[in-house]
Parts: sequence; C-alpha cells; structure tokens
Amino acid sequence: MAMQVKERPVPNGVVLELTGDLTYANREQFKTAVEAVRQKGCRHLILNMSDVRFVDSSGLGLLALVSQNFKLSQGKVSMLKPQSYVREIMSLANIQKLIPVYDNEQEALTGHQRAA
Repeated sequence: MAMQVKERPVPNGVVLELTGDLTYANREQFKTAVEAVRQKGCRHLILNMSDVRFVDSSGLGLLALVSQNFKLSQGKVSMLKPQSYVREIMSLANIQKLIPVYDNEQEALTGHQRAA
C-alpha cells in the first residue's frame, strides 16, 4: 500500500499525518516529506502513526535516521498514537529510546517543551 503524508503545522512544530505502511517501498515519500519540513526550519516533528498499519526494518531505520538528523540540528522527533502492532515493533527495535511515543498530541507538544 502506498503511503500518504499530510503536513499540519502546530505550535512549535509540525505534525506529519502518516497513512499506510512505512516500508522500503514507501521510503522516498516519507523522506521527501520529512526533508521538506526540515528545510522549513521545523524544530519539533511529530509523526502521527495512528493510520500506519505496518513498519518494516527499512522503516525502522528511517525513523532512527530522522531522529538523528533532527538531533544534529537541535530538533526533536516525537511519535503519536502508533497502533498496537506498530508499537510492538517499535518496542522490539528499541525505537522509543530515540523517539518518545505519546498517546495524544497535547502530551507530545508539552513533552517537547519540558525537554527543551
């Protein structure tokens, strides 16, 4: 399934609403959307994963890479509402050590402000 990415500005950041699968086949769409946000000077990227059904190893690698790239520019990446299967994959891969996971957007925004 192709991935759809919608960008939505929020106070102090941008939410990327992801729909579909975060896989090797869809990596370019994801990378392009993230890079566009980064080029605009976004400091806090929130990935809304509520409509992502599947993440493969390539998707996990991309998430780790995006997190590192944002850290290098003093930015932050947060993850919002991953489905239980996706959450399990994130947990097994220890992604939550790089990207904090939140259950609602307000927590993601305030979590960012506390960490800053």
